[in-house]
Amino acid sequence: MRVQNSVKNMLFGISGQIISIIMGFTVRTVFIYTLGVEYLGVEGLFSSILILLSLANLGFDTAMSYSLYKPLAIQDVNKIQALIHLYKRAYQWIGLVVLLIGLSLMPFLPYLMNGETTVQHIQIIYLLFLLHSVSSYFFSYKHAVIAADQRSYIISKIHSIFTIISNSAQIILLLTTKYYLAVLAAQIAFRIVENVYTAKKADRLYPYLAADSDARLTKSERKSFFENLYAQTLYKISAVVIIGTDNIVISMFVGLTWVGIYSNYLLIIGMVSTLVSYLFHSITASVGNLIVNESTEKKHFIFRALHFANFWIYGFCAVSLWTLMNPFITIWLGKQYLFDLFVVFAIVLNFFTAGMQDAPTIFRETTGLFKKGKYRPIIAAAINIVASILLAREIGVAGVLLGTVISRLCTYFWYDPYVVYKYAFHKKAKSYFLRYIWLASVVFAAAYISSGLGSMVHTNPLSDFLIRGFLCLTVPNVIFFLLFRRSEEFRYLREIVTQLGSKIFVRSGRRKVAKAEA
Repeated sequence: MRVQNSVKNMLFGISGQIISIIMGFTVRTVFIYTLGVEYLGVEGLFSSILILLSLANLGFDTAMSYSLYKPLAIQDVNKIQALIHLYKRAYQWIGLVVLLIGLSLMPFLPYLMNGETTVQHIQIIYLLFLLHSVSSYFFSYKHAVIAADQRSYIISKIHSIFTIISNSAQIILLLTTKYYLAVLAAQIAFRIVENVYTAKKADRLYPYLAADSDARLTKSERKSFFENLYAQTLYKISAVVIIGTDNIVISMFVGLTWVGIYSNYLLIIGMVSTLVSYLFHSITASVGNLIVNESTEKKHFIFRALHFANFWIYGFCAVSLWTLMNPFITIWLGKQYLFDLFVVFAIVLNFFTAGMQDAPTIFRETTGLFKKGKYRPIIAAAINIVASILLAREIGVAGVLLGTVISRLCTYFWYDPYVVYKYAFHKKAKSYFLRYIWLASVVFAAAYISSGLGSMVHTNPLSDFLIRGFLCLTVPNVIFFLLFRRSEEFRYLREIVTQLGSKIFVRSGRRKVAKAEA
């Protein structure tokens, strides 16, 4: 059942993200040609501010998911109701706090922009962004039950439908009115309707969520939950600061227009990251179920297989992004929207090092190791801010991204695996780090070979892109296969993929037969 649920989560998540990618690029293209790059800069800046405001979340989502794994596995309805009651109350307060802090920041908006802007109604735009963010907090508690029960594919299906409708409405509004406020208002309306619909779906799947209940956590259970929450809060602060400050630092020290140009690269990176993360985070609940039921050796092997999958998928994506990103933007928007290769290298390095943390992060969260090294994330956030600002003054946008990489390597890179190996597997992590270095070296070599071969091609932009795409599809995957085809992790993953392919094929055949008979 774990594998089946994980597959459903992956398939629907990836399908939904493909839809989001297509719609996202379409909206972005129309956006640029109707409103201009400066509006993109404003959107990127305000999005980053609201990411920082999500600190008020305090890591409730992760701590709550961890708390729900066991009650859902054993169908302890009373415990689930008690947790949901706590979660609901907490998120109501969180939404209010985000709203108040967001309103208090309005007088300081001009100080976050380097230079003048021609964008009108800045204050109203910011208010609409704030409302869009706050509206989600009043429905998240029911979404968490679906995700923790290994059924996030349900959320993915709903989100895909609303993505198509919402983005279509935005395109129509951009083309007919060219009025940004109308676009933002449409985003908010569709987001609220989507959240309400998903909450109603949760009520139908789990009727006890809508039932009146006086179930409450015991004193010891509340103490344990808030201890985990406190530790997870520190991780949340670090992650939000690392993600949310880049655009703000670029706006303050480089310029708002550069935020707009970077947002195009960020759109590509974000879509690839989200697409790939569905492969891994869709199995988080299944890993949580595994942690409850399986032996230490089985957990360790699954971790190694997951980390190997991390390497192959993120490595392939990193090679492709390094080789194809600038050629794609040239075709899509034109050379005036390009960064130099040093900035592109910093963007791809940031993507790869973040992606390679997936396996340690998933196991740290699902094993409940929130309290180990709980102050380390604060150190990571501090390093990120200081390094990004110092390097931004010297080398611009690339410096901001390299500051993020430096903070990650100084903290998460080594400590998360150390904690997981010591407390979850009861082993030393030396083998993990040696293998990480080897795997990263293979990715750098594959990128060097792929881009070197691609640079020999000189025809026209579209043909060059297609040839480079073919090289990216073949070169890194052939190298990875030749080097690792005999490894245990590769054989295990190949077996899983083969089994899943067979199940999908059989189910598809059954559906066709059923339709023919009907």
